[in-house]
Amino acid sequence: MAIDRTRRQRKRALKAAMKRIVTVLFISVLIVASMYAYGFVTTSESFDIHVVEFKGMSRVEASEIEELLEDLKGQNILLVTLEAYEERIKMHPRVERVSMKRVLPDKIDCSVVEREPVALIFTDQFLEVDRHGMVMSDDEYTAILDLPIITGLPKSAIEIGKINKDSQLQNALHALALCKSYGGDFVEDISELRITSGGVNIRSLEKDCVLLLGEADYANRLKKYFLLKDTLADKEPDAGIIDLRFDDQVVLRSRL
Repeated sequence: MAIDRTRRQRKRALKAAMKRIVTVLFISVLIVASMYAYGFVTTSESFDIHVVEFKGMSRVEASEIEELLEDLKGQNILLVTLEAYEERIKMHPRVERVSMKRVLPDKIDCSVVEREPVALIFTDQFLEVDRHGMVMSDDEYTAILDLPIITGLPKSAIEIGKINKDSQLQNALHALALCKSYGGDFVEDISELRITSGGVNIRSLEKDCVLLLGEADYANRLKKYFLLKDTLADKEPDAGIIDLRFDDQVVLRSRL
């Protein structure tokens, strides 16, 4: 009985050893195959980038983006760092976001989200500006945009192709954003945001009035106006100037 038990133990040990050998051989084959496959896909011209396809662009010219990516084609699709090229594309003034995706074996999908202008700035020409303050040069579409006009800024305060941190421009954009949030359709009737020494004034065509907002606390002042505007219209239908710069009152003045 002891001899049979010993034989069985030897057989089990032999089987275990064979399994380990087979496992090691299998892993070795996988490693060699993986190294071969890696070497193939990273050196074969079949995996060089030949096609870049753009999506989402309407006002950004494809040729302008292609120029930024002129050294992308011909690179290996698996080795190229797409994030670096995304940063290049985001340098274009009209591009807000971009996402690039590999499509094997040789294509890159490039999805672009363009900046949306929310107003026009007028100094000695009309320029577009988005909600962040990115100022974009005019093109053939600028003249047909039905957007509020920001006036009163000196030309020296505006730099085309960059996000402008000028406090007066940022105040006007902040006030415009609050009108969109609180005022519903009111924002569609804003014709002008005038920047003066006293702050931001908003002119509404439909209401035929000017809101004096001052230099701060726009959220509370506009909330107050939109809560009271119907009452104010009933009480003083001829009020052309609505002064919101006081904490505890609204001052109405007749049209000049």
